[in-house]
Amino acid sequence: MRALVVEHAEHEGAGLVGAALDEGGLALEVVRTWNGDALPTRDGAGYDLVLVLGGPQSANDPALDGEAALLAASTRAGRPTIGICLGAQLLARGLGACVRRGPAPEIGIFPIALHEAGKKEPLLAGLDGAPIFQWHFDTFDLPDDAVLLASSARYAHQAFRVGARSFGVQFHPECSRAMRVDWATRGADELRAVGVDPAALAGDDALDARGLAFGRALLQLVGVRE
Repeated sequence: MRALVVEHAEHEGAGLVGAALDEGGLALEVVRTWNGDALPTRDGAGYDLVLVLGGPQSANDPALDGEAALLAASTRAGRPTIGICLGAQLLARGLGACVRRGPAPEIGIFPIALHEAGKKEPLLAGLDGAPIFQWHFDTFDLPDDAVLLASSARYAHQAFRVGARSFGVQFHPECSRAMRVDWATRGADELRAVGVDPAALAGDDALDARGLAFGRALLQLVGVRE
C-alpha cells in the first residue's frame, strides 16, 4: 500500500504520523514541494492515502491550486484523504470554502473539544479535552456537506470530515517533541512577537503519544489492521 505525502517546508515532515504509517507497512512517497517536486497525480489515483501537511504558505496562494484540486478530487473519489493545518485549509478551499485570516494567532499547546460527531471518530479518539499542538494564523469556512468534529476556544473549526474518509485537522498531531523544539527555535522571534514563550512549545510524552495514536488510527482508515 502507498501513501502520497506532500511537504511544504524542509523541517515540516510527517513526523509521528509518518512513523506510524511506516510501521504499519505503508510505503511513503514524499513530494517535497519546497524542493521543486511536482505532484505525481492530479487526483490521488494509484495511492491508498493522500496526506497533505502544513507549511508557512497561504492556502489562497495560486501556486497551491493543484494541491487544493488534488485534495478535492481524492475526497470525491472516496479515497482516504487527510489535510493537516495548511493541508486542512487547502482541503476546505478545494471543496469551495473560504480560507481567511483568523481572529488571533493560535500558537502553543491548547485543548480541543470534540463535538458529538467527533467523539464517534476513531481518528480523534482520546482527543476530547486533550492538549494538542497548534501553530496557525488562518482559518476556513466548512465546505458544503462537511461535518464539524472539533473546536478550540479560539477557533471553531479545528477538525472536519467530508464523506466517510476525508478529514481536515487544523492542529498538528504529526509534531514530535523534537519537531516542536525545532520549530520553536527556528521561529523564536516570530513567537516572541506574538507573546509566545518558545520554551512552552516543547510539550510532553503524552502529546507525542496522541500523535502516534492519530497515525495508527489513520492506518485503520486506510484498511491496515493491527
